[in-house]
Amino acid sequence: MAVQGLKNALNSVRQEASQNFQEVVPVIDENTSIESYTAPLLNMPKLFNEFCDVLVQRIVYTQFESKLFRNPLKVLEGDRIPLGYLGQEIFINPAQGRDYDINDFEGCLKKYESDTKVQYMGVNFDKQYPVTVVRQKLKQAFVSWNALEEYIGGLTNSLYNGYYIDEYRNTKGLVTNAYRSNAVQIDVLTAPTTKELAQAFVEKARTYFLNFQVPSNKYNSWNKVGGYGRAVMTFTNAEDIVFLVRNDIRSKLDVEVLASAFNIDKTTLLGNILPVDDFSIYDKNDNLVYDGSNILGIICDKSWFRIKTQDEYMDDFRNANNRSINYYLNAIKMFNYSFFANAIVFATEEPQVAITGLNFGKPEGVILNVGDSLDVNVTVTPATANTPEITFTSGNNSYYTADKTGDRSCKITAKTAGTANLTAKAGNVETTLSVTVSGE
Repeated sequence: MAVQGLKNALNSVRQEASQNFQEVVPVIDENTSIESYTAPLLNMPKLFNEFCDVLVQRIVYTQFESKLFRNPLKVLEGDRIPLGYLGQEIFINPAQGRDYDINDFEGCLKKYESDTKVQYMGVNFDKQYPVTVVRQKLKQAFVSWNALEEYIGGLTNSLYNGYYIDEYRNTKGLVTNAYRSNAVQIDVLTAPTTKELAQAFVEKARTYFLNFQVPSNKYNSWNKVGGYGRAVMTFTNAEDIVFLVRNDIRSKLDVEVLASAFNIDKTTLLGNILPVDDFSIYDKNDNLVYDGSNILGIICDKSWFRIKTQDEYMDDFRNANNRSINYYLNAIKMFNYSFFANAIVFATEEPQVAITGLNFGKPEGVILNVGDSLDVNVTVTPATANTPEITFTSGNNSYYTADKTGDRSCKITAKTAGTANLTAKAGNVETTLSVTVSGE
């Protein structure tokens, strides 16, 4: 805020101040000195307190609002949450077609349920950003318009930068958390450290850019996270596809080549490619919490980011004991990601998510006749777990054999009559299924 902007803001606020304030505090014009403006404020505590309220509630907070665009990932935020702490995202699959039958008279009375999916999301970001205004320091800022503008700028930066940094880190942290939970589709590739690898990286991204625009169930994570029912069939319009790439990777990608690959002009492309310094997670003291160096970037539907603001407001506490006022910028938001939207994380390796539970889902066991075979699946907890490897063991190979057919499945083949448990084991976690082979 320049000095002239500060003067205009103070005049604007004066018009809405109390009558007593307007009568005593002069309108600021080109001839108004800082001394003539502040003299009544320093001599009348009530007016000084009113000025402090105006200072932060109106000027600082308004300036804070105007600078939100500095967060380069702010464009990924959605609409505000009006009320409540719990939201939901609803997705309805496309209806499935059926063959026309002229003799199907009963069909008009059937109920055709929509395939509806629901993902629940809650408010998970509730922070305060405090700053203290001390009467003596504010008086020191009254020596000139420049000093007052600098003081107000310092308050603004103190509030704004704290929130800005947290907002930015939480947004890119959604990618990191989805990756480390294995709750997003992941494409493992070599980091583009050479021109050839960079070209291969661009070709990968272009392929997904094109495929996202065609209805498919391959690029969302609904089934991967254990979602119920049919796979989610979705698509993304080209203008809604965003590409978050680490800056060190982006610096190796030729913008002209990228624009050509995506078949869009350079200006539009740069609006869809968003910069990220890294995907690591740090605590408030900048200590590393999670190393995200394996993550190169993400190409996704903009709606994959489910970021909403519930409230932003200022509170204050006046402390007469030390003649100071504490101001608190409150920010209450939701940071989540969608299981329904298209998203591919580019990474140099798969994340490792430990299996904590196994279940065959057949408490009654299974019964086979001699010579029969059956495919058996085991579910894991969490649904996205991928380590350690699951092994299947027959309790008695003379009754039946168990041959692994997939990461979470095996085929049991009955040989002779008898009952023995089938065991699935992953590290220290295991579960059993009773298998009975009936007589010949």
